[in-house]
Amino acid sequence: MDVTKSAGLNEIQFYGEGDHATYIIEIMGGGCAFFDYDNDGWMDIFILGGRRLSEIPPGASNRLYHNNRNGTFTDVTKEAGLQDAGWAVGVCVGDYNNDGFEDLYVTYFGQNRLYRNNGNGTFTDVTKEAGLNSASVRFGSGCTFVDYNRDGWLDLFVANYADVDLAKLPKPSLEQPNCNFEGVPVNCGPSGLPVPTHSLYRNNGDGTFTDVSKESGIAAMRGSYGLTAVAFDADEDGWPDIFVACDSTPSLLLMNNHDGTFREEALLRGLALNDQGIEMAGMGVGVGDYRCDGHLDIVRTHFTNQPTGLYHSLGKGEFEDLTAKSGLMHEQRFVSWGVGLVDLDNDGYPDIFLVTGQVYPELEAKYLKYPRRGPRLLFRNLGDGTFQELDEKSMPALASRHVSRGCAFGDFDNDGDLDIIIMNQNEPPSLLRNDAPTGNHWIKIRLQGTKSNRSAIGAKVFIRSNGKLQVQELLSQSSYVSSNDPRLHFGLGRADKVDVEIRWPLGAIEIHKAMDSNQLVTFREGCASFHAEKL
Repeated sequence: MDVTKSAGLNEIQFYGEGDHATYIIEIMGGGCAFFDYDNDGWMDIFILGGRRLSEIPPGASNRLYHNNRNGTFTDVTKEAGLQDAGWAVGVCVGDYNNDGFEDLYVTYFGQNRLYRNNGNGTFTDVTKEAGLNSASVRFGSGCTFVDYNRDGWLDLFVANYADVDLAKLPKPSLEQPNCNFEGVPVNCGPSGLPVPTHSLYRNNGDGTFTDVSKESGIAAMRGSYGLTAVAFDADEDGWPDIFVACDSTPSLLLMNNHDGTFREEALLRGLALNDQGIEMAGMGVGVGDYRCDGHLDIVRTHFTNQPTGLYHSLGKGEFEDLTAKSGLMHEQRFVSWGVGLVDLDNDGYPDIFLVTGQVYPELEAKYLKYPRRGPRLLFRNLGDGTFQELDEKSMPALASRHVSRGCAFGDFDNDGDLDIIIMNQNEPPSLLRNDAPTGNHWIKIRLQGTKSNRSAIGAKVFIRSNGKLQVQELLSQSSYVSSNDPRLHFGLGRADKVDVEIRWPLGAIEIHKAMDSNQLVTFREGCASFHAEKL
């Protein structure tokens, strides 16, 4: 159910002109996040916004909404010190200074920014003092906090979309290559634009970062039009790797060498291209165990006339494209962005939810098949390796059409199921409350690192119940340049008892047997006891 208005999420997130786009910077943002900035146990919401090409409209800003614990939110952007108007693209969440409060990193066309959570409801822009200031204009996109060297401090990986100089960028034209689509002049790129490299910053443990892009090998890797960046242990060796969905270039899989360096192996491991050997327009990324075999799979969203791609993990970092066999091949109508491989009906099998929206708004005047606004798409996991697309007409929240980009998944009302926040361009966001009366059980896991990073980013949790195995990893970014509720949510079907195994980022393993379902359980690394509460 769409509860946006009753929840008080009323502010428009400006982004470009809406009905036309002169430059590519007007169409790419932005992400959103569920996170608990004040540690009160309730998910707050952070939404990115932009501006017009010609002006900054009154009220244009990113938005922080505080959860009032009664189904409503209060806009606290100004009080929190987060009023910023620019071309914001992506957000990642993590406690980079290990003080117990989640911080924000936001990518922009221009200057990316690190916002330190002061622990009193306010944030401070510490980009310059943290050593993250850039001397040149960059088109930041995906980002992820990741402890790549396993020293207990969150480092930072930043993807860049393209090298763009507006003074030199052509305008829509039928004569210019890469500036028209099916006979209609459109914003130019990304093909034809200079291809950027990406950046890695090592956390020094004192509030500052050092650029290690060169020494890590990342700066020397092939350039790509990078978008969503997801850090997860792809080859199951206990060290975080980095997957980057790339637009119009092969996606990247940066494998951790355990010595501060990375190697790129997306083609070798089956994630660079589709099963026809064709590069796709990678936008968003969802990570989850859709076959319940204990391995993390990947779903990746793409451009119109391309299906959402599903890559099944064979274990140890090998993937196969099972898009056709899964039932996803037929849906290619829309440009797709934010995506989640998440269990929306608590039956124990992760479903696929994604949002859509055109990048060439001029098309719909000529082609009915390319509407500017698109619906939300939901594919129910049938439990046999296949998915069934649900009829959008039967669910108003799905049928509602918007120009959407990022979406994030989390339980904002603490009722035991996953809700969805969606960033829409040039209108308020959408908040979809999950009211499905399934009667299925669930368990929610909250992790606090002690030796590992405080956010426990990179931890894996395995759930065993009634002979079924599930796994999730705590991520800093996924979907489309967005960040989910950090409490790992598992649907359990009819199981009322579960065994929980936690693999902490630095390697410690903890096992807890026969835990009750339908509760939030908080585990602190190295502590034998835990805190369980009914929501």
